[in-house]
Amino acid sequence: MSDIFKPLYQDNTNSQNFGICDDKPHQRAYIDEIDGQKWTAVVRNHYGRQIVFTAIDNCIEFNKANGNKESRCEGILTFVNTIIFVEIKERKDDAKIWAKKADDQLRNSIRIIQAKVNMDAYLVKKAYICNRHQKNLNESHAVRTKRFQQETGYILRVENRITID
Repeated sequence: MSDIFKPLYQDNTNSQNFGICDDKPHQRAYIDEIDGQKWTAVVRNHYGRQIVFTAIDNCIEFNKANGNKESRCEGILTFVNTIIFVEIKERKDDAKIWAKKADDQLRNSIRIIQAKVNMDAYLVKKAYICNRHQKNLNESHAVRTKRFQQETGYILRVENRITID
């Protein structure tokens, strides 16, 4: 197993409702089951599946050939045969700007992790751009989501609610 999925970087839950928070500067994102006001990404786990959140940003360094840091998403949700990459944005400005950056961070994280980890066990592959300030944006990002799936093989959703099937 890759050093990416270290317990040190992980939170586990089977709660039916929880959130992913990234409210502490220079610290990793984490799962919270109590304070819904802090949740940037809201996760609905209707069946109470055992979910693992592995933080990437502020935990795992990915460096370019020149030594500079690669951009990366907040983390990954995994359960059964599903992997979900999650990027959190707290922006109220033009969605084209923050969504493009989030898209790039997700693509980069997927590319790097796929090079390090055998992804064959994951039959369902998704990515979410979550921004609680701008909800239900999938229709306005239809071209982006289609292109993302064609180029990465991952289903992209742009919304702050993640539904665990």
